[in-house]
Amino acid sequence: MTQLSRLATLGLARESTAGTYVAPTIGIPFLKGDFEDAFTEVKDESIRGNDTVLQGVYQGTVHATWALDLLAYPDLIGHFLTAVIGPDTVTPATTTTLSAPTSIGATSITTAASLPAGTVIRIDTAGNTEYAWTDGAATGTGPYTSNVTTVLGKIGANRVGLQLAHASSVAVSTPTTHTFKQSTSPLPTYSLTLYDTTQTISCSYVRWSDLQFKIDPKGGLQLSVKATSMPSTTQSSATPSFSTFDPLLGWSWLMTNAGAASTRGLTLDLTVKRAVEAIQSSDGVQAPREIFAGPLECDGTYKAIFENQTDLGLYLNYTQTATTATLQQPVARGGQSLALTMSKSGYLKGKRDLGSTYAQADFSLVGIYNTTDGGAIQATLLNWNTTAY
Repeated sequence: MTQLSRLATLGLARESTAGTYVAPTIGIPFLKGDFEDAFTEVKDESIRGNDTVLQGVYQGTVHATWALDLLAYPDLIGHFLTAVIGPDTVTPATTTTLSAPTSIGATSITTAASLPAGTVIRIDTAGNTEYAWTDGAATGTGPYTSNVTTVLGKIGANRVGLQLAHASSVAVSTPTTHTFKQSTSPLPTYSLTLYDTTQTISCSYVRWSDLQFKIDPKGGLQLSVKATSMPSTTQSSATPSFSTFDPLLGWSWLMTNAGAASTRGLTLDLTVKRAVEAIQSSDGVQAPREIFAGPLECDGTYKAIFENQTDLGLYLNYTQTATTATLQQPVARGGQSLALTMSKSGYLKGKRDLGSTYAQADFSLVGIYNTTDGGAIQATLLNWNTTAY
């Protein structure tokens, strides 16, 4: 019977031992997914006294390839960041409790511990969970009072108050900070489990090679990821758990380059990649001995409004300053954020585009090794996942 493709599921799990399968713990909601067991064909074209070239074809070595397009969910993306960039260093959240109940519309709260100024906070749990932004430094010596707003930018007299009432002693916390930098430590490997609507298969020793960020203010932040793995095997069925958070949206993009914040950015495509190879060796096995990941590269393209010489000057003058792209959810939807920073970036191409209705410019840029990033790029993810990826 013909199957509905939307019934397919894809699950991910980090392996404790490279190549040893682990059942999925995280679901990957994808927009497009390509998977293939890629066999090498060995052709016999020997001359045998007939007028046919191909005398036989044989199944050679095999590995699997993966290519996925998906939206950037802030609790999911950390798995790809640590798989391609490097290990996750966790800065724990500030956790405290309400010292007094709050009512609907409240623009201030009191807490047992002081909350940092200018940060997202999560109030309460389960169905009564609410997110807000701390407007200014906390006052008092304990309990501490913090002004809050539920809409970023609506501060001072324009604060938008809480949408729910909360009891005293309920939990209050800031996000956990995850910082991903390059390291000489081995990168983790993963297991993927795919239900293709006809059967469930799995692949182990998955190494992610390409992580492409496509930022456009008119859409969501899209990811395109690629991986190489051991060939597939039939697996028992599994039910992965999918993200319940909204994806990051392109209109929340803030661009910083040439030493200052910019509102000129139109699109940014940034790719972080490592050459990954399925190594075949003298072990008498058709599948690879291992999946190997090489060094990191970071490059991209940037389109901007051409209203001054600032961006073009980075190319013409070979000015290698920091470039940072930051995206943050609306506060009321969780306020989670992602920052991609190349502390030393090079603009290799710069071209004026005067063929559109308004003047634009196109640039090619790369991340250059620097000690601040510990490599070519670092990523900072603030979300409500308290453990390291």
